Amino acid sequence: MKHLRWLIPVFIIAFCFLGFLIAPNDPEAMDIVNKYAAPSVDFPLGTDQFGRCELSRLLYGGKVTLGIVLLGGSIVLVLGTLIGLWLGRANATKSLAFSSLLDAVTAIPPLAYLIIFVGIWGNSIPTMLVALTVSLILRMIKLVKTQTELELDKAYVLCAVSSGASRSRVLFVHILPNIIRPLVHFLCLSCAEMIMNISAFSFIGLTLGDDVIDWGSMLSEGRSMLMTHPSLLFLPILFIFLCTLAFNLLAKQLEGGEQA
Repeated sequence: MKHLRWLIPVFIIAFCFLGFLIAPNDPEAMDIVNKYAAPSVDFPLGTDQFGRCELSRLLYGGKVTLGIVLLGGSIVLVLGTLIGLWLGRANATKSLAFSSLLDAVTAIPPLAYLIIFVGIWGNSIPTMLVALTVSLILRMIKLVKTQTELELDKAYVLCAVSSGASRSRVLFVHILPNIIRPLVHFLCLSCAEMIMNISAFSFIGLTLGDDVIDWGSMLSEGRSMLMTHPSLLFLPILFIFLCTLAFNLLAKQLEGGEQA
């Protein structure tokens, strides 16, 4: 039963990310004759207003959305951990200065970063990736720094230092394994947040590009057909909900393991 609590959310995420490999049709292929077609063998979830396969578009949208999320999450975890560990081991003067800077910068919402970067580079996947990761890296740095400072005064660290362990060994061999669980917990919650942000930004017009399929742009297209073809709106919402729920379930399992 415990394994299912891990396997189910992992399966949901893997399916939504890799599902494009089994997509039944080209997501961009238009067939006006078959627009708004009902579910069938050729189109398992029907078609949209241009006759495009809805299931294929959902699966390719998952590749784009979760691709940004997983790549961004990896960058956040690696860079945030490395910088946070270094800051946590810095002297008191540097630590206070960086803490004040982090407190100020992390107060800026991701939307502000996105608007700035869109103004500089335009709508694109790299722009969205940079905007989301910059915001989350700063919060990860702050978390790692705080956790490292808490661990530095513990007996096992003092014993390692007194036995002649180098600074890098203390940080990466002794401290990091003891703080990795809250970091991954934060990362799972951040991935869920990124899914919501990407979809919300695309929905309000800050898209990933004109030719990019993602769940937020599908929501934007489907809202005008809520009364006539509600599935075009509710299916992207369902995929967003399932992936967000999956990351939150993973975070919950990590939180439960930490408390145990």
